[in-house]
Amino acid sequence: MRIIGIDPGAKGCIVELDSDTKACRHLSMPLLPNDILDYDKLNECFPLQPTMIFIEGVHGRQQWGVSNVFVFGYNTGLITAWLYKKPDTKVLPQTWQQLAHLGTRGDDPKYRSWQAFNRLNPKATIKKSQDGLIDAYHIARYGLFFYRCVFHDNWEFIKL
Repeated sequence: MRIIGIDPGAKGCIVELDSDTKACRHLSMPLLPNDILDYDKLNECFPLQPTMIFIEGVHGRQQWGVSNVFVFGYNTGLITAWLYKKPDTKVLPQTWQQLAHLGTRGDDPKYRSWQAFNRLNPKATIKKSQDGLIDAYHIARYGLFFYRCVFHDNWEFIKL
């Protein structure tokens, strides 16, 4: 089963978990120089139709500036356009974090996600600063859980 998880944030990332090969293929948001999503690169890196694509369903926050909200909405719109005619669903942060943060402590959700990631993938060399990758991984992992797929951890991470 192949599940894609997408974190559409500023440091967003796309992660594909393939439960058959134990491969975690990941790609930072490929942007062209004019800040438009590179659809050719996305289609080249993810040519096969996945079982499902889970995209984080988030909204602008009151604490964000007007410019940040606009950029976030713009990026989400570009990703939504790429998803046209692909099987996708939105998952709220609280939903995937409920699974991801089991056994972690603290108030900072980014730190808890990183903590859980390291526990599940001790051989991975992913840094805390790569929170877009970590969140996309947890979103895709939630997708495997959603489909009741027998899944494992300690994936082989392949940067695209």
